[in-house]
Amino acid sequence: MHGECFHDQLAFAAGLFVVDDRVTPTHGRAALADPAVLGDLLAAHGAANDAQERRAIASQWSKWVFARLIIPSVVLQCSLNRRIDFTAHPAGFDIDTDGTPTRFVFAAPPLGAPGTGHDFSSLIDDALAPVIAALCRGPGLSPRVYGSNAAMYYCWALEQLTAQERGVDTTRAAALALTETPHRPDGGSNPFHAPFKALAPGARDGQGMPATECRRLCCVRDLDAAWGLCSNCPRVIAYDSAPATATG
Repeated sequence: MHGECFHDQLAFAAGLFVVDDRVTPTHGRAALADPAVLGDLLAAHGAANDAQERRAIASQWSKWVFARLIIPSVVLQCSLNRRIDFTAHPAGFDIDTDGTPTRFVFAAPPLGAPGTGHDFSSLIDDALAPVIAALCRGPGLSPRVYGSNAAMYYCWALEQLTAQERGVDTTRAAALALTETPHRPDGGSNPFHAPFKALAPGARDGQGMPATECRRLCCVRDLDAAWGLCSNCPRVIAYDSAPATATG
């Protein structure tokens, strides 16, 4: 959908949202929060990564889901200045063998009126919140952990748009402002608030590179030996000549 909006490092996301009323997706959108379907998807993700710890699997799986929901939403809303309404038309998703969605299919364009691109309420309330709630009820972990996972991709997409100097400036600025306040302008919850914390001079990330900030919360994917700590995890930050400890 609107592939012309996706450039450079964002180009991979051009096919994540598809409009086609002739296609029947593997699952309806709501299935991401269905306990039975979610259980199967997490099991597939664990098997594909030789992982067993359900909380670690859930956290890592959530990153793929959030990335594929959030990145195209941010790009489209900032570029077109129109909100994505995830409830406007029937929608679903197809899955890969590892249990992660490969694309989201809409029966009709889910775009709101011009001038609404600053409004991410449907992304948060209709797309992300049900998945986060289902993961908390099932495998567990705090909503803050999943919210932090989601915020990483929200911030990354905005960072890319800013570097490319693309998108409507005022819409992009409004999107960025969400990271600086605990609540949305409509008073709703905001998982994108303050995802990073500043580091003291001389800090290095898990790959030994100079760092000025890191994630505020660890994603705890290392509860399973299949995954190590992320390079921007607060648990791997070191100073001076301490050795790098991240594995991905």
